[in-house]
Amino acid sequence: MIVFIFPFVAATALLLAACRPAPPAPVRQEWLTMGTVAAVQCADAAAAPHVRDLAQRTFQSLDNDLSAWNPASALCAVNAAAGAPRPVVVSHDFATVLQAALGYCADTENAFNPLIGPVMQAWGFNGTSQRPVRPADEDLAALLSRANWHEVHLTTGTPSTVRLALPGMQLDFGAIAKGYAVDLAWERLKAAGHTNLLIDLGGNLRALGEAAPGRGGWRTGVRNPFQANALAGKFLMRDGEAVATSGNYERFVEIDGLRYAHIMDGRTGQPVTGMAGVTVIAPDATTADALSTALFILGPQRGVALLRTRPGCEALWIPDTPERLTVLATSGFAARLTPAGDTPYRLTVVTSGGTDN
Repeated sequence: MIVFIFPFVAATALLLAACRPAPPAPVRQEWLTMGTVAAVQCADAAAAPHVRDLAQRTFQSLDNDLSAWNPASALCAVNAAAGAPRPVVVSHDFATVLQAALGYCADTENAFNPLIGPVMQAWGFNGTSQRPVRPADEDLAALLSRANWHEVHLTTGTPSTVRLALPGMQLDFGAIAKGYAVDLAWERLKAAGHTNLLIDLGGNLRALGEAAPGRGGWRTGVRNPFQANALAGKFLMRDGEAVATSGNYERFVEIDGLRYAHIMDGRTGQPVTGMAGVTVIAPDATTADALSTALFILGPQRGVALLRTRPGCEALWIPDTPERLTVLATSGFAARLTPAGDTPYRLTVVTSGGTDN
């Protein structure tokens, strides 16, 4: 059967579509928790207070468990017992986060390391020094000897326990805990029947549903690290997907006129140089959070090799070249990226065998 659409019918349909009011913008509610800004965006304004309350309770409970800044947290109890013969009982959430972090230690050959906290302190991060100085090589070597993830003894079950075998060892979940918190909130919100919302915890994002009917997800952007409040590109987060970014532009110290970013290579104890930002798309926020740090350290070539073991993950790297904005991306990320902002860039697709222009 052949169906004819007469011009005036098509024109009338287009006119009606143009007159249809646009859906209201999602409602955003934000608050401070876990040392950063948390937010939820909801397409349903009436549901926003309930979504916020559930997410807030989730984040707060995990902060009480995983915070390195709360002396009463389970994390601080584990660190205080480092070197003691008896293990410390921990929650299921604590054990899950630690197990994931240790997995990334193994997969990155110690580049990603949740024991790197004392090394960061030696470089002047985490409020340890008003005038940081470059740590001596022998001091770094001593600290790295206590950042051996093989000396973390985790027993999962009922109960789960953790023992840090060496005195002075310190766990810090700063590169993975926020992603896990987003996932836990996402799961609880979905189980409660909520949809069409976006969770944001310090830039760790996960989408549930879509921002508006027919949108297909939530639009988000890749920051231009060399220009304040500017984007390099945009893409659509699909239902269930998570996004995380690690960069050198928000947390850094200056020593002898040189700027050092807070992301440390667990193999060397040195701040990572040469990279300005990494953005990861993943099936869950825990993976996105951990991978954004790991891939920042590993760089594009070794990073792509790691991604081959992570189905559904895509990544984008921006090298630290302020004079010329350059973007390196996996093929899946490159296909979804739309340029944004006033700064042109060159996009190179990174493959396991090299790069393709």
